[in-house]
Amino acid sequence: MLTALAAALLVAVAPGQPATVRVPVANVWAAPGAGHLPLDPHVWPTGDVSLSQRLALVGHMPTEVLYGERVLVLAVKPGWTKIAVPDQPSLLDRRGYPGWVRSWQLGLSFAAPLVVTARSARLANGTEVGFGSQVPRGAVPAAATRPLPRTRDDIVRTARMFLGLRYLWGGLSAWGYDCSGLTWSAYRAHGITIPRDADAQFAAGMPVPLSHVRPGDLLFYEHPVVGHVAMYVGGGRMIESPNSRGEVRIVPVRTSDFRGARRFV
Repeated sequence: MLTALAAALLVAVAPGQPATVRVPVANVWAAPGAGHLPLDPHVWPTGDVSLSQRLALVGHMPTEVLYGERVLVLAVKPGWTKIAVPDQPSLLDRRGYPGWVRSWQLGLSFAAPLVVTARSARLANGTEVGFGSQVPRGAVPAAATRPLPRTRDDIVRTARMFLGLRYLWGGLSAWGYDCSGLTWSAYRAHGITIPRDADAQFAAGMPVPLSHVRPGDLLFYEHPVVGHVAMYVGGGRMIESPNSRGEVRIVPVRTSDFRGARRFV
């Protein structure tokens, strides 16, 4: 089945040209063949992906790209394409987050102006696409692309949609988030694009004293390099996707190893 799908989707896109993600989620690797994760995203939140497999993603699968997301092709090797993702600002490349995807997961660029704001939706051909995917007008029911208000409470409400979801290093989809993937996705669904990684989010946001944080502000941790981010939800609590052993949860705000708070709204 995957062989047939790959053949149907395989379209060569030359370096320097835009392309569009044609699968529900494309895993982005630091190098061609740097790691492995089952191609079916429905498997990722389950025990079928072991802790050792999850830990093996660290440093090798830095991010993901979703259906309909526009990317810039940087280079092509047999079976693999290096891309930059403009929607994922990064300190690694001014053009967007860089990495390698399987070439068959990309196609020629097409207009996909609407963002899926439901947990998931189905295209006319039955393909399930997840939260944050980009689709053409009329591709999914209108309710699945309902615009979300740019308010603090609504951004927090969006993050809460994923309580209980298993952590996935590099995860940027409704089938698994890492810490900064959760915060990036929640903001982007409300029309606010922030950097992809925790250290870049820390560098980009407006500093706020911990005593003055408001719901939706981001809280950063770890020294000497910021390596973790959570979102303040109010009442002295924060929502986070903690690590490969955990799941999205709400916990009291920690002050140990705290680096600072940042505001984007």
